[in-house]
Amino acid sequence: MNLYETSVRGALRAYKLTLSPLIGRQCRFLPTCSEYAAEALILHGPVRGSWLATRRLCRCHPWGSAGYDPVPRPRDEAPEGKEPASRTWTCET
Repeated sequence: MNLYETSVRGALRAYKLTLSPLIGRQCRFLPTCSEYAAEALILHGPVRGSWLATRRLCRCHPWGSAGYDPVPRPRDEAPEGKEPASRTWTCET
């Protein structure tokens, strides 16, 4: 675990111990918005992870949907048991 990942996990833990009990459990999704944000930041880095977390927070409102909404896997990562897709393009004529 590197310093960045440790910092993100530490911030999530601090939020869950301090602010989360005051706000209450109101997230409509699983994983919660805070867990989603931490995982997005770790998997995708600060720029794309922040964008994904912001999009998720905008969807978390009383008139929005609810349910299981996992963080999308990075494009380079293949599903378990499968090889990553080749990034080379061939043109067949």
